[in-house]
Amino acid sequence: MALHRRVPVILAHTDYIADVADRRTRGERAVLARRHLSILRRAGVDAVCEHVGGDLPYFSRFPFRSAYPVEPLLSALRGVEAMQAEAEESGATLRIVRRVADIARARRAGQVGLILCLEGGMPLGDDLTLLRVFHRLGIRIIGLTWNHRNQLGDGVGERRPGGLSDLGKVAVREIHRLGILIDVSHLAEPGCWDALEVSRDPLIASHSNCQALVPHPRNLEDDLIRGIAGKGGVIGIHALGMFVRRRGRARLDDLLDHLDHLREVAGPAHVAIGPDLLERWPARMLGELWRGTPFGQTRFVYPTGFRSVADLPNVTAGLLRRGWSDGEVEGVLGGNLIRLFTKVWRR
Repeated sequence: MALHRRVPVILAHTDYIADVADRRTRGERAVLARRHLSILRRAGVDAVCEHVGGDLPYFSRFPFRSAYPVEPLLSALRGVEAMQAEAEESGATLRIVRRVADIARARRAGQVGLILCLEGGMPLGDDLTLLRVFHRLGIRIIGLTWNHRNQLGDGVGERRPGGLSDLGKVAVREIHRLGILIDVSHLAEPGCWDALEVSRDPLIASHSNCQALVPHPRNLEDDLIRGIAGKGGVIGIHALGMFVRRRGRARLDDLLDHLDHLREVAGPAHVAIGPDLLERWPARMLGELWRGTPFGQTRFVYPTGFRSVADLPNVTAGLLRRGWSDGEVEGVLGGNLIRLFTKVWRR
């Protein structure tokens, strides 16, 4: 915890929007502050990269019990508005992050920073001018796809995935021109290589593990890990058990093995914590999440010792036991992300 107090602790991927969307459309308010803030406090977390929309229209299942799904663009706009409202309703315990300095301001004020993100390009349609709109609204990270194909490229759930579309390649250039960070975690491998070739800025794989340890499509091959690191990017570790251990119940040591492997292949300056730990999600959404994909039988089980974000200090202690230096651990907890944000958001 002394390390947690010294440096900004940042989670590279969270999805609190599912719980927020479900409850706000039933009339509840300040959902993040009431249901999740205490957990983040116990973990010593200073900021989260929170996904407010994308290829999964979080608000589509709930508003007015409509028979028609909400368009991804409308759902993403509702997600942005919901998180802005959550920050306003939090009693000054949450702050929207628009620039790197806001993370330090949040720490000094005892707040948790919310870095707004999109997980998939569907809200853009074929109109890249919407990227400027989303940037003005506070979006600072964009994942190009979720598991499926969209207008920008193929996700890892496609059975014979290709790379980025022509529109996707143009989008990469425009996203970086605006100073938005690109996330490739759900993008199929050919698209990841396309993004690395086209981009002039570093990329993030915010919640991905190592194929060398668990051969799952959501995990990264060593060559791709080196490619992301070689461009100055960062890989955030994923906590879901099926990505952590091939068979049997995942343990904290299995998660630490992935972190060790990332340090060996990419170097300690390119490692972070995802963890995409879907804590307190609506149960029915977990059942729907990957239905109709090759991952449809997923059980949302997390490693012993890291079943809650509140257990993050266990990861820190485990890395120290394994011989990581204080400086390396500080980088994993948030320093590496601060460096990445500083480079990409500078525009």
